[in-house]
Amino acid sequence: MNRQKHQKHTQLIVITTGGSGGHIFPAEAIAEALLNRGFRVVFITDKRGTSFQRLKGVKTYCVSAEHVAGGSLFHKGIAAVKLLYGTAQAGLLLMKLKPSVVVGFGGYASIPGVMAAHLLKIPVILHEQNAVLGRANRMLAKGVRAIATSFMPTQRVPTDVPQIPVGQPARPAILKVAATPYPTRSKPFHLLIFGGSQGAHFFSTKLAKSLLLLPEELQKQIHLTQQVRPEDMAAVQALYKKAAFGKVTLSSFFSNMPELLSACHLLIGRAGSSTLTEAMIVGRPALLFPLPTAADNHQMENARVFCDAGAGWLFVEKNFKPALFAERLETLMKQPELLAETAKQALRLAEPQAADKMADAVVDIIKGD
Repeated sequence: MNRQKHQKHTQLIVITTGGSGGHIFPAEAIAEALLNRGFRVVFITDKRGTSFQRLKGVKTYCVSAEHVAGGSLFHKGIAAVKLLYGTAQAGLLLMKLKPSVVVGFGGYASIPGVMAAHLLKIPVILHEQNAVLGRANRMLAKGVRAIATSFMPTQRVPTDVPQIPVGQPARPAILKVAATPYPTRSKPFHLLIFGGSQGAHFFSTKLAKSLLLLPEELQKQIHLTQQVRPEDMAAVQALYKKAAFGKVTLSSFFSNMPELLSACHLLIGRAGSSTLTEAMIVGRPALLFPLPTAADNHQMENARVFCDAGAGWLFVEKNFKPALFAERLETLMKQPELLAETAKQALRLAEPQAADKMADAVVDIIKGD
């Protein structure tokens, strides 16, 4: 890895990405890998993406973009006009910048930059973070040099487009605790429940109530750390007062997620690519409840890849039975060897060098490979 590192290049790489943190953070990881090799890098995103902290020396351009899916016919028309205008903006930028490659990271805000690159015959590589090719990337896939994937297999990738398995780049803070030894099974049992920014209400209601069905002896062993939405906080606090947990820590946001993941014996969460990537890199088993409203049911497919590899257990939210879930959790708590082995399987899925692998792919495209 790190081929051509520290050599200075005249080539400029344009990274265009959706404006959410889930798109921006891995895009920044790859930007940093390219900067380390001496390339110049700029970002093209929408106004949401400009709110995130940028890498030093990396300029960000904002173009017009709007989500086309859903909404009324009028909304779709407005969105289409905004995307066309954004494509014109991006086209003028690319003609001025003259990049060697455009790297698309998905999300509707990446559409103008990649569309403009296609029109200007600039080489394009896409990165897909989920096990199902996202809608924006599906729209843009025709004519790209390759699609770099985080999960194998990745569904809905056109058969005539090369796939390059690189993995999902993780935050530097997570990479610092990569492969942290699984904590020896002793009392207490550290249970981490992390719902992400969406759908955490389920974890605060049905799932929370199921924990109270555990035998009191096991409840006393649990040190529970749980993300709770602000609007659910009072209800969850009242509910857990009825429990016998050894310790409870509730918050709507955790800034020390690497530390929490390293300490936990078991993670309960959704199945977004960032969550699974972090579980893999640290090496922690997980009970997964894919978000039912995820586009193209991609969280379900992410979870299947993870769980089919023996790294965790998959649950379907609509089929949730509190008593059965409590029984499964009780069984796992009494089988520390199984949890430790499952943690090893999660770690085997990890790709901590994802950013460098993606940078390798960009270099290969520049070289014409």
